[in-house]
Parts: sequence; C-alpha cells; structure tokens
Amino acid sequence: MSSVEQTSSVQPDWVTRLAHSRIGIIVLSALESTVLPVPLEAILIPVMVARPARALQIGLAALIGCVLGGLVFYGLGALLADPVVKPALEWFGATQDFNDITDRLQDGSLFLAVFLIAISPAPMQLATLGAGVVGASPLIFVAALIASRGIRYLGLSLLAKTFGPRLNGMSLPPWAVAVTIFVFIALGLLIF
Repeated sequence: MSSVEQTSSVQPDWVTRLAHSRIGIIVLSALESTVLPVPLEAILIPVMVARPARALQIGLAALIGCVLGGLVFYGLGALLADPVVKPALEWFGATQDFNDITDRLQDGSLFLAVFLIAISPAPMQLATLGAGVVGASPLIFVAALIASRGIRYLGLSLLAKTFGPRLNGMSLPPWAVAVTIFVFIALGLLIF
C-alpha cells in the first residue's frame, strides 16, 4: 500500500471528500464569512493536512469563497440596510457593536479596519455589512479582504504543505477531536 493510500485511510471520510471539492470549500468559506460564526480553519486544517499537495488550491478556494461571501454581505448592507440589516442587528443585540464598526469604516481607515477584523479570528460579518451600509469603496473593501484572508488561508496552505506530510500519519483519539471542535466553536461564539 502506498503512503498516500495509508495516510488517506486514517482521515475521516468527510475530510477526504472535502479535500477533493473546491466548490465545497468555496461554499463553506462563503457561509463562514456570512452566516456561520465558526472559524473555517477548524475544517481547513484537517483538509489541508489530508492533502498537502493540494493545500494551495484549498487555500485559494477558501479565499474565493470568503471574498464572495463578503461581497454578498456588502451588497446586503448597501441595498437592505433599513428594512433588513438594522432590524436584524437590533434583534441580535449587536447594534452598538455595529455602530462602533461603521464609525471606524467611515473615518478614513476602511482598509485597516476591514483588514484587522478579517485577519483576526473574530467573525467579520459586522464589518462586511457595515462597509455596505456606509457605502465604502468596494475596491478597497475587496483588497482588504484579499490581503487579510489571503495571509490566513495561504499561510495555512504553506504550513500544511511544509508540515502536512509529517502530521498526516498522526491519529488523534475521538475525544481530542471533539474537544478541539468545541474549543473553536466556543471561541467563535465568545468573540461574536
């Protein structure tokens, strides 16, 4: 049995299937940048480690999905601020956070504000909606997303390509995987 066959047999089936689906990663990334406040890295890392030779393609797919999702929320903020966005934010109790972010987006630091939010593990939904609401430059907005999430996803790609083959043969007990997923979800909810 070749080393590729051996390493893929220790990976869960969903990891292997997702590693072969750029569209799946694009969709997951778009969802993560819009409605899912859970870091995509919890899925990307095992997928990239499962297929280190495809890590760059996986990172690029995640970046494309993130930018597409960001543009959807930018458009939602631009077109439906009063009838949809503001009432939803009020219902979620996020109006003050949203107002703080939109103030930062309007004071001339659009690139830096979006970049810092998108590069951090914090959910970026409020920044993407806010950029649309304030009518921020779509080009600067997209450039900030590409720069920040490019560093995150392509940086992970580089790490997976470098260290993935060594990590691929490791097997974690199911409880360790469950605890790791729980920690990522808890951090996502705390930050959001």
